[in-house]
Parts: sequence; C-alpha cells; structure tokens
Amino acid sequence: MKFKLLFLMIGMVFFTPFLFAHSPDLSSMMIYEQNGKYFLAIKSSLTAFEGEIDYHFNKNAYKTPEEFQQLVSKFFQKNCLLIINNDNIKFIHPTVVLGHETTVFAELLNVPDKFNSLYVRNTVFKDMPNNMCELILTLKGLPQKQYILTNENNQEVKLNVENDHWEVEETNASFFKSSNLLLWSLLFLSVLVVVAIALWRKKNIS
Repeated sequence: MKFKLLFLMIGMVFFTPFLFAHSPDLSSMMIYEQNGKYFLAIKSSLTAFEGEIDYHFNKNAYKTPEEFQQLVSKFFQKNCLLIINNDNIKFIHPTVVLGHETTVFAELLNVPDKFNSLYVRNTVFKDMPNNMCELILTLKGLPQKQYILTNENNQEVKLNVENDHWEVEETNASFFKSSNLLLWSLLFLSVLVVVAIALWRKKNIS
C-alpha cells in the first residue's frame, strides 16, 4: 500500500496539471503559508465540480457561471473541515476560478503560530467512485507533508507534530483494516500449509 501511494504521489508531481484537468476522480488540496498569511486551495477538473454540484443541487440550480461559482463556494464550505490544535479554522474570502482545471481558494483565519496537530476532512468529491485527493501541507517551520485522501480513509486524516515532523495518527478504522489484512493473510497461509501437507502425504503414499 505504501509503495502504491508513493508511485501515485510521484506520478502526481509530474502529471498533476494534465490529470487534474481531465480526470474527475483526481484532485489536490494544498494548505500553505504565503507572506505571513495562510491559504487553502482545492484543484480538480471542471467536470468533477459540475458532477458534484449537479448531483447535490440538480442541473437547473444555476444558469450562469457566477451562480455556479456561488454553489461551488457554498458546497466547499459545507464539505471541507480544518482543525488546527483542536480549534476550528474559518475559511474567508472563498474564490472559485473556473477552467478545465478549476480551483477553489480560501484564506484561513486565526491560524496559530505553532502547530501541534492538524485534522483535515475533504468530502467535496466523495461521490466520485474512485476519488483520490492529494493533500499537500507547506507550513512555516515544518517540512512539506503529502497524504492521499480516499474512500478508504473517509477523506480525512489527523496529523501530529513530533520532533518537528508530521506524523499520521492511526485511527481505529486503520487499525481494524490492518488487523483484517493480517487475518486474511494468516488464513491464506494456513490454506497453503494444509494444501502442501496434503500433497506431500499423497506423494508419499503413492
């Protein structure tokens, strides 16, 4: 799984503009600092945004690009949550830039000077069957962190700062998934052992 995510991240680095502009399943979410202010940006194809807006508001909910932008902004604020040091962070001045690759920008209000923990949930594209969102954190005083949000992790992650590095906090869901994987692996190995013993006995008898 780790290698799969690594290859996915490498691919996104080189092909991000093309992929995001043409695939409704792929998106990126960047949280970054610039000139002393903090911002959040979500990028994906226009098709992805249209699909979600049409699904949740119906196709007749907008008639102009401006009305569509307003719905995207409203939908973004409802489906995106950012908590830093256990405090909810407000999104202000959200802006929607339309194009083949559509972007939602928002400034972050009351971001603390020191980061101890960060929780992100982005369900903007949760209705896309194979949605994958590359979360990129570029925050002052900390190394860049990348993480993939998918259906498997409910499009959310909690990170803690340990020794000036981001560390992913394992959830109960992640634990049970790991436990299930281990259980199935053990069952599979047990079956192989039983089959091997049966073949060995059959060979000796013959």
